[in-house]
Amino acid sequence: MNNKIFKYIKYLSYVLLLLGVGVFVYFVVASVLYPEPATEFPVGTVGNAMGVNVMLIYAYVVFAVALVLAIMFPLINIISNPKGAMRTLIGVVAMLVIFFVSYLLSSDAPVPNPAANGYFTNSAVLKLTDVGLYAGYAIFVIAILVILWGEIRSAVKKG
Repeated sequence: MNNKIFKYIKYLSYVLLLLGVGVFVYFVVASVLYPEPATEFPVGTVGNAMGVNVMLIYAYVVFAVALVLAIMFPLINIISNPKGAMRTLIGVVAMLVIFFVSYLLSSDAPVPNPAANGYFTNSAVLKLTDVGLYAGYAIFVIAILVILWGEIRSAVKKG
């Protein structure tokens, strides 16, 4: 990618940083000038719907910008480097395989819930939790193996 794109991204990050500081200052000033009584919050907290709404809108804008950039830059990279796109495709397929195998291994059996004096029976949550745990374990083990493989390979090449 050329330096022109990086220059625009640098300017965009400065604009978002200044907007973030401005939103934070607005939140603090609005909290001081227009304090709302904290009825449903514990004693000592101040709730300000105006400032919170502005901060949430800003968070949505930053999230949207990040999402667009996270989609745009890999596409630019794939177009400018088709051979690298094959490596990316292999990585994406490997991740999909890991999640698919994790899904096949996961269980939706109810688990004891001592807090509710019963069992937690939401099968979708149980299944997705198992998928996340198994996929996390698999990715952790693969990362350790890749690190070890890289160290052993570099030691063999040097020695």
